Amino acid sequence: MAAWHSLYWPAAEPEAVAASLRASALALGYTVFDPFGLIPGRAYPHAIRLFVGPQVGGWLRVVGEADARQLPELARLGPGLALGLDGGSASIAFWADGAPAGPDALAAYLRPGFSADDLERILAAADAGSRRAESLPLDALPGDIQQMAAGVDLKQARSMFTRLTGSTLGKAGGGSSADQARALLAAGEPPDWTSGGGARISRLMGCFTVPHDWRAPDFTTLRDAYQLHLRRQRRPNADLYPGDAEAMVAVPNALDYLPVYAGAHTAP
Repeated sequence: MAAWHSLYWPAAEPEAVAASLRASALALGYTVFDPFGLIPGRAYPHAIRLFVGPQVGGWLRVVGEADARQLPELARLGPGLALGLDGGSASIAFWADGAPAGPDALAAYLRPGFSADDLERILAAADAGSRRAESLPLDALPGDIQQMAAGVDLKQARSMFTRLTGSTLGKAGGGSSADQARALLAAGEPPDWTSGGGARISRLMGCFTVPHDWRAPDFTTLRDAYQLHLRRQRRPNADLYPGDAEAMVAVPNALDYLPVYAGAHTAP
């Protein structure tokens, strides 16, 4: 299942945040590179891929997963919040003055009627199970097949799919069945915002003055829009392929984001 990660640094400026992230990546042994240049760059097995957004409503968002070791340096620019949702598990961390901090670090950015105590209660809550129904990925099937599947008992179908996929994996030397079959079904799914972890992050962000669309765009949507807008900027008459126009409309201000990419051939 795909993971979602974002940093929220309300008191910092985009250029300063991008400069801090590049400097800390270099200090950690990464090589900063531009994946959107005219000449394709080198591929790195270990990479940091980030987009630093503009200030919106007094909040700055960094889209993507930073190396956790970059956060102390970033926290010297001001207080901030690191969020992650991997499947249904949430990660929430406050930072200030170059170190981990308590939720009161962002007390100045709470909506009226909320306090640091509200944040503490949310942080103390456990990530409950997902409300997402276990189902086959029908939306990936052609329309006529989806109609045929409408009357199928999906629990039985999923059980059969798990057994058959597990049997195939076992014959191929893939090991045990059920866990690998479930992993196949989960691969590529978006983070589960209906889960306890997703709901906990949503409740937390509801306490702040952050814009209502605080979790959009996701990294992939932004990356695709950025490279298409950049191509159109370089070549206004460049052809658009199927899906390109929709991708550009999804993030019309993609070029307002500052990309921060860094890579390493061995784990820094």
